[in-house]
Amino acid sequence: MRKVALSFALDIDSISSAFMSQKSYRMSEPELRSVEMLQGVVKTTSATLVLLTQTEIKVRVRGESKRWYEIYAVHQGQHAIFPHGDNGWNYTVNAGRREDDIVNANQYCAQLCLHANEQNLPIGDQIVSLILSLSNDIQTAMEIPLLAQFIVCTRQMLSNIMIFQDTMIVTEEMAEYGLDWLEEENDEEEMYHQNNEYEHQRMIDEMHCLEDFLELQEENDKALDAQREAIEEKKRKRDEQLTDFWNHVADKFHDNES
Repeated sequence: MRKVALSFALDIDSISSAFMSQKSYRMSEPELRSVEMLQGVVKTTSATLVLLTQTEIKVRVRGESKRWYEIYAVHQGQHAIFPHGDNGWNYTVNAGRREDDIVNANQYCAQLCLHANEQNLPIGDQIVSLILSLSNDIQTAMEIPLLAQFIVCTRQMLSNIMIFQDTMIVTEEMAEYGLDWLEEENDEEEMYHQNNEYEHQRMIDEMHCLEDFLELQEENDKALDAQREAIEEKKRKRDEQLTDFWNHVADKFHDNES
């Protein structure tokens, strides 16, 4: 996969000097070292470092599932509304089935509520953790259900999904109608619970009926099999008798000729 060429060197001094023109915020030495590690990891994985400035980092990753992911981190001094992050940094993870979907952030691009295990680490370390997890997204999906849900979604299904969360999927309709859909869902859930015992008993009764039917069918099958075997045995004995008869006739005929 094509990787964007960077003018940043891998040593701490060159990274620091490249950021000197930024006056509002300066990365600490641990952050600079984490960025150095991030650059090294990008070179050895399916990731592409798209943007690296004093206050923004953007990385794209192609997973084993052939899905695409974009991690965008920004220092909160510039943008304060992001779901994850610490040490002044926040980040989002967008995902799509095609690279163009996440590049253009079109209707087929959805947000994944993923975060690194250790959010108190420098931002470069957190992004590295995400890169390694998303590069091996099929294996990671075995432990993170929301990632598995995203991977199995078709592109058309993604057109109506905004966010994959641990407990639910947020669709366009949910975002459009606000909390109204949640109240309706709660009403429906309450009605369901009120009738839960009846539904449960009905299902048990249906299962019992099905079991009785299958038992009866099994008994009928056994009876039919026994009848078939008896008929086959009778046919076999008849064939043996006919064979013995004609053998006897043939032997008698040959005796008369002699």
